[in-house]
Amino acid sequence: MMAECGPSGSAGVWHYYAAVGNRGAKLTTLVELLQALPAACRRPLAICCSARDSLDNLVYWLLRSRSFAVTAIHSDLTDKERELALASFKRGLAVGTAGNLGVGGVAAAELAGGRLDRYDAGGSGGGRERAGLVDGAGSSSGGGWAGPGPGPGLGPGQQGPPGEALVSVLAVTDVCLKALPKELLPLGVSLLVEFDLPPSKEVYSRRVSALFGSGKDRRSQRCVVIDMVEAGAIGAFRTLEGFAASPVMEMPVRVEDMFVQQ
Repeated sequence: MMAECGPSGSAGVWHYYAAVGNRGAKLTTLVELLQALPAACRRPLAICCSARDSLDNLVYWLLRSRSFAVTAIHSDLTDKERELALASFKRGLAVGTAGNLGVGGVAAAELAGGRLDRYDAGGSGGGRERAGLVDGAGSSSGGGWAGPGPGPGLGPGQQGPPGEALVSVLAVTDVCLKALPKELLPLGVSLLVEFDLPPSKEVYSRRVSALFGSGKDRRSQRCVVIDMVEAGAIGAFRTLEGFAASPVMEMPVRVEDMFVQQ
């Protein structure tokens, strides 16, 4: 039996784009897009960034929205911390419980080399948000946690303010994605957001294979890629269309239609 193919030409992958005016609009549009997903489509998802600064800004905005449980994988983490955080994301469980140190992040004072304020959701977290697994509630479970690791956070399906389940998000840079242990891949998510367009076919292919797996892995679910395209990145987007073997479709008005079998 032939594998089901999306319009992008890759077995089991449907590819869309969202056009935005500038980088600031890209952040707000992405948050609004993810918040607009109906409950049936709110599955764990991955967001790929090309650089650490991009990831820092992304994580800050996700936390600021108070709608997401975020696992951030970046170069400040040790190999072991990345593995533990990634394994926890795959299990769909929060790392750590009240009173535990947790794993997978860095100490608050070392969080982003002077960029700590970006992870303090709206200023209400008092500097307690961390790379690794954190929630969007403006605070971390476990109160006085102050050790290495991300600290406890809310996991997928748990309730965040105001009584709504948080969406589980993995935010990762391309450098770290390349270094992840093969035994932990593919992640098996059904939605990949390319916050930064892939600069090469190699990077694009790595993102798709690491997050979705091979064509055989994709047969059991509809895998969706969304590219966030700034006004000044049309050239890079045209190159990306070549990676995908056919034109990438404009995102539908009803975002849930991306997840419905045609």
